Amino acid sequence: MFRSHSPVLCLLTIYIAEAHARDQWPAGKTISCVDQPTTLEQRLENARQFQKRVHFEMPILVDNMDNSFHTTYGCWPFRFYVIHQGKLVYKAEPGETTYTYDLDELDQWIENYYQQLKN
Repeated sequence: MFRSHSPVLCLLTIYIAEAHARDQWPAGKTISCVDQPTTLEQRLENARQFQKRVHFEMPILVDNMDNSFHTTYGCWPFRFYVIHQGKLVYKAEPGETTYTYDLDELDQWIENYYQQLKN
């Protein structure tokens, strides 16, 4: 089950353009398992298949074919954002040497922010 902090905070995933599509920048059969979608329906189907294949429980939204979300937030290959009342209030940054995220640190930031909202 995905992490949930309250009925006030909604966690979701936004599926953007494929970072390592088979037909553009392959990185092995496991990572590059689909071609770059050329239609919104293909992008939607990729998101559905991913959700089904890995039993992904978090809601998934899909960026449009103009890549508006990706262009606005610069989310390649993946990022974590907190958007509150339409404003970006937090952008998690990966570690400088590991290029990974500390999800416990992100959880703590969200919990602190939620507590501030309650007060």
